[in-house]
Amino acid sequence: MRKTVYVLLFAAVSHAAVLGADNNAQGGSDGPSGCCDWPSCYDERTGLCLDTCLNTWTQCPAKLFLMNCYSQYLSPFGELPLQCFPDASPHLQEAEELGLTGPPAKIRAELHKLNAKNCHPRTGICRPVIP
Repeated sequence: MRKTVYVLLFAAVSHAAVLGADNNAQGGSDGPSGCCDWPSCYDERTGLCLDTCLNTWTQCPAKLFLMNCYSQYLSPFGELPLQCFPDASPHLQEAEELGLTGPPAKIRAELHKLNAKNCHPRTGICRPVIP
């Protein structure tokens, strides 16, 4: 009786494994599906850790080493794409219209220059800097 149960269990697990392998082969999962395909990383521009899934910055844990978000070795897909940075994602269309190209670090720097603000030290009121 026990032997029959084990054989049936083995057959079910084997069948599920084969079906899972077929689904992966048909899915064509060669490229990233979204920002969660990159691990959390250290954003040198802000000095904070970036949670790519939540799209938020947080304080970095004290004894945890995280790779730089601009490192080409961050994931099998390379450095973190521009749309995964919370400060750049709202300005993707603007960057495209302005023809900004290059690595994410360069495009983020250009976007921050374009969106610069001049804030009054006492009142805290900010106005856009007009170039």
